[in-house]
Amino acid sequence: MEDTHSKDGSPLPFLYLMHNLKTTPRTGWLRTIKNPESVADHSFRLALLAMLAPEGVNRERCIFLALCHDMAESVVGDIPTYAGVPKEHKRKLEDSGFRYISNLLHFKPNLGQDIRDAWVEYENGETKEAQWVREMDKFECLVQAHEYEQMTYGRGDLEEFQGLSSKIKSPKAKEWLALLQQERQAHFSKLRQRIAVIFAIGSPSVVEKALLSEQLGFQQLFLDHILREKADDKTYLHADFLTNCLEEKAKVPTDLKIRLLGEKIDEGIAVGKKCSIVYGFPESMEELRGFEMKIQKPNYGLLLNFSGDGMQWCIDNERVSFLSATANELTDIKNHLKEDGYFKEINGDGSIEDVSDLVEKAVAEFVQHAEKGN
Repeated sequence: MEDTHSKDGSPLPFLYLMHNLKTTPRTGWLRTIKNPESVADHSFRLALLAMLAPEGVNRERCIFLALCHDMAESVVGDIPTYAGVPKEHKRKLEDSGFRYISNLLHFKPNLGQDIRDAWVEYENGETKEAQWVREMDKFECLVQAHEYEQMTYGRGDLEEFQGLSSKIKSPKAKEWLALLQQERQAHFSKLRQRIAVIFAIGSPSVVEKALLSEQLGFQQLFLDHILREKADDKTYLHADFLTNCLEEKAKVPTDLKIRLLGEKIDEGIAVGKKCSIVYGFPESMEELRGFEMKIQKPNYGLLLNFSGDGMQWCIDNERVSFLSATANELTDIKNHLKEDGYFKEINGDGSIEDVSDLVEKAVAEFVQHAEKGN
């Protein structure tokens, strides 16, 4: 069949080919990660790192190199090092791929040549721009490896990728690598440090008693209080942003919520708190999974059920949590926490004293379980 686009200026064949980058997995991860990132995923974040090129390095050129460096994989696929393909043969295969890409861009011949030239420049690694992008290519891989360690809760063996650290040479990249390594070590320390983090979901404000925290050595964390506290702290980087979110009832980014909760949990650990009871979080499975990746998994769930009358009592007495999860989201969160086997439901229709007593007993069981490390 004749190529209907061969004589016109349509970009569609080129775009269709580039779609392959979105569906081609980065094969180096496949031995450890079931559904790894795509080639396009990697190239996109590498382009972001190219935007952060240091002074004296052409940022726009770096971005172009990052976007082009793996384009030939849309034709030849991602050939991993362990496949044993000789480097020179791999280069010939990729060169053929770039020539095909250039043909698809026949209506813009200069662009096709520019893309191939960018690949050659990247491969040769002689310009400052190519050296930066090649270095960031390795750094991006190290960042991704750390994220996969978080996603697999330390069970994925990704130590082999740490050898890429030796490829990081420039002062700025070394500084970033040190920060990444600090975060990685902190993550593994948290995996060894099992504490009780309890998500009180439903309508937990009936147990909002400082007495619970003081007597039993717990800290109670109300997400809305934490956000308002940070919004009022004008020395905090995101104070104005949080103020706007709270005033406009806009979504606070999940990663920011998790970071602030993590800091508060760490503060509690530092002063000997046995556990943290968290109110107003998570509001979605996205938030729960993000917390599990960044802070800890598994965690505990405490659901307080109310009848209509009990809920109205909480509303009248301003004891309704700020949790805004929908019914479906709440069910998903509950089921997910139940899968770990650390979940209790409490009837909240009783008196404050009765409910508090039930909550104290449930929390004590959670803490005991956490201390045993089960």
